Amino acid sequence: MQETPSNPVPLYIALFCMLFSVIFNYTLSIMASPYIVGELGGSNDIATYSVSLYALGNALSIPLGKPLIARMGAARIVTVVLILFAFFSLMCALSPTNPFFNASRFLQGFVAGPLYAIGFHLFSWLQPKEKRGLFSSISLMIFTTGPVIGACWGGWVAYEWHWQWVFYLNVPLLLLLAWYIRRRLQQLTEPSIPKKPFDGIGYLFYFLGIFTLSIAIILGQELDWLRSHVILTLGAIGVPSLIFFILWELNHEDPILDLKLLKQPVLSFALFNLAVLFSLYFGIVILLSLWLKLWVNYTPNWIALLLGIMALTGLFPVFLIDKKIARIDNRIFLALSIIFLTISSFHTMQFNVDIDFERIATSRIFAGLGLALFLAPIFRLCFHALPNEESMFKVLGLFQVTRALSSGLGASLYNVTWIRRQVFFHDRLGSSITAESAQTQEFFIQANTVGIRGEHANAQLEYYLQSEATSLALDDCFYLMAWILIGLLITFAFTFFAKKGAFVTVETKASP
Repeated sequence: MQETPSNPVPLYIALFCMLFSVIFNYTLSIMASPYIVGELGGSNDIATYSVSLYALGNALSIPLGKPLIARMGAARIVTVVLILFAFFSLMCALSPTNPFFNASRFLQGFVAGPLYAIGFHLFSWLQPKEKRGLFSSISLMIFTTGPVIGACWGGWVAYEWHWQWVFYLNVPLLLLLAWYIRRRLQQLTEPSIPKKPFDGIGYLFYFLGIFTLSIAIILGQELDWLRSHVILTLGAIGVPSLIFFILWELNHEDPILDLKLLKQPVLSFALFNLAVLFSLYFGIVILLSLWLKLWVNYTPNWIALLLGIMALTGLFPVFLIDKKIARIDNRIFLALSIIFLTISSFHTMQFNVDIDFERIATSRIFAGLGLALFLAPIFRLCFHALPNEESMFKVLGLFQVTRALSSGLGASLYNVTWIRRQVFFHDRLGSSITAESAQTQEFFIQANTVGIRGEHANAQLEYYLQSEATSLALDDCFYLMAWILIGLLITFAFTFFAKKGAFVTVETKASP
């Protein structure tokens, strides 16, 4: 058996495609959601469920990656996981109802979660030491551009063909990856991972705590929050479970998530920034995708072009993982990222239903620069100065769980904020529209001149009212994002109390 592949490039490409497929599928359904809920039943207010549930499934199974590799080996488990990923992609396409579709999305995310640990294990084994910087850069590029590309691709396929093809096309690619990666890995001698007792109790309470509280947040708007017995029950299960999980993991010898690592101020700072910025990232992608499609009447092709500008802008700065650049204080790049995102948010809060392509593209360029700049320094801060692969696996778990949860919950929370502000502005603007008001009379007169009368005129007036309320609500969401980013920037002042050099990385040792 060979220790290294004779022609490694195709295998490396396949492994990057494997990682890309997981990230790509996060937002695959978001721009296709109007077509999905239109056919399966539902409303556009629950469009984010498919994103949030996929991310939740991902977060719940990420800790299973390392134990599965230790017991089954990477070659075997990668085949099983990719086949299951393809199966649940097929179930998404064949879904007869919206609840069935969302359940399939959750299971699709759940079976894909172990692929992060598998990818890390394989890259740590196969990648040449002199190419670690390049491999890390490509990995980061996947995390920053994958969700945007997924949203664009899903919308384009649903618009040009049918939303089911968004998931049908997943199946042959995933099966091909499973066959090829298994075939190549069987020719190699895989290094083993020490098999340790699985922390079943810790995982049980991790699953209960994260699942119940996340479901309560995702469904909260539709179930009316604390007025719902379902939400109260989920909270009653989730809060004690999460508290028990934290206490258990802090005292366990081999925890599924090593929370003791959070005692390191630099790692905690990095994960905090990761959570805030990824939640903003998904909020930006989802709110703009839905607003442009539903209320500005952009076709998915044009929305894909606008979001693609953000993705393309983010390609170049991600290579800041380079060792020479890494010697610069990581807070500089994080601060620049936050500044770019703040500029983009303040610029976006001026949008209205009459927005033009150029203004949207300008804000996306600033957002692209911000999104590309933040992940490289956070990655370096998380993974620098780790003594061995065991420590890297532990940090990887925290890194990926934080990213997955913040992505899914960020999508839900920003969507809820948008919906609630829509209601506020609809009531506020609608209060001045009465049958006797001059504005209403003028509208009906103008509508009558173009042949719109009676119920059709009332429906058109309601549409304009809702359109304006939605636009103002979007502005408020980005105003909130801007001030969250300013608050995040202020927290940087506290980092100057850290030890000198704590935020400077000399060498990057891992790929996420």
